Amino acid sequence: MCGQCTMTRGQGEGVSHLSIETIDHDGVLVMAVSGDIDITNGGQARTAIEEQMNNHPVGIVVHLAVGFFASTGLSLLAEANQRARQAGIGFAVVATERASRRPLVAAGLDQVLQLHESVPHAVEALRQASVAARPDLPL
Repeated sequence: MCGQCTMTRGQGEGVSHLSIETIDHDGVLVMAVSGDIDITNGGQARTAIEEQMNNHPVGIVVHLAVGFFASTGLSLLAEANQRARQAGIGFAVVATERASRRPLVAAGLDQVLQLHESVPHAVEALRQASVAARPDLPL
């Protein structure tokens, strides 16, 4: 389980830094992603999200605080959303910075993903959706 991961690829020109920190909010995992998401590290980000899904949390919130967000990042979020749905795991994205929000909106993913303005709002939305789907679970 990646409680805190830092991934750096390459040296000098073309360096892509990606940092992912995961915090458990009573069953809803918040993955704080910072740095850049591009073709050089998109696979590592995908693996980190998949590892968390394998833990079968109530939900996963991906908090994007990235400086660069390439199409690789868009694809991995769309795929993660689909996989989460199939597994019955809530999935949401927090993107407040222009570098992450603009590509999501331009690609139309704001119509597909649960896109939120804050981590607390996203966590609460996933928790409420989980309770609605499974009333036997505690708040």
